[in-house]
Amino acid sequence: THEDRKAKIDEHKHDQLDKQKEGKGHWKKELSSNSEAAVKADREEIKNADKDISNLQKETEEVMSKDENRPK
Repeated sequence: THEDRKAKIDEHKHDQLDKQKEGKGHWKKELSSNSEAAVKADREEIKNADKDISNLQKETEEVMSKDENRPK
C-alpha cells in the first residue's frame, strides 16, 4: 500500500542520513528517480542486479496478491 511504501522510503532516508553522518554515505536506488537509476544502469554502476531484480519480483508478487480487483 501507499503507507507501506512511504514507511520504507522514510526508513531508507533515515539510514542514508545516518550513514552520511558517519562518513559512509552512498547512493541508494530506493531513493532515486527512474531516470537516475537508468543512468546508473547505463553506466554499469549498478551492483547486484540479480538481487535487485529478485527484490522487484518479490515486491510485485506482494502487491499483486493484495490487489483484490486483479483478475484471477
